Amino acid sequence: MPDLTVPLVLVGLVLLLLLGQWIVVRRARSVRGQPVPAALWPACAPQGESADQPVLLVFEAEHCMACRRMAPAVASLRAEFEGRVCVLPVAEHRALAMSLRIMATPTVVLVADQRVVEVFVGITPQAVIGKALQRSLGESGAIA
Repeated sequence: MPDLTVPLVLVGLVLLLLLGQWIVVRRARSVRGQPVPAALWPACAPQGESADQPVLLVFEAEHCMACRRMAPAVASLRAEFEGRVCVLPVAEHRALAMSLRIMATPTVVLVADQRVVEVFVGITPQAVIGKALQRSLGESGAIA
């Protein structure tokens, strides 16, 4: 009978990694519908507009390779939806990230009507994020 110790340990490690990732995503998405801390709005609300308008919050870290891979998509979204995308380094906005239950970067949070509408954890295609923001802008009556 062959020794199955190494394969079983590897399978166990993979399962633990998947469980950890599932927990991070589930915890981040649990904030949907919750109000956003008031301290966020002075830094991220579009100029001259109320906090009710949709805004994308992109939480990133300087050392995060996934954040670097997603940077071109974020830059494109910033150009397309001018004033609606706010990039927040987690190191500088730790309290806000904790209040939104962010445990991984990159995490993109879509906020509208001062509430969390959607949360995307990890590398997310630009089209998916753009469609969510466009849908939110359409519901609020704003024009991109």
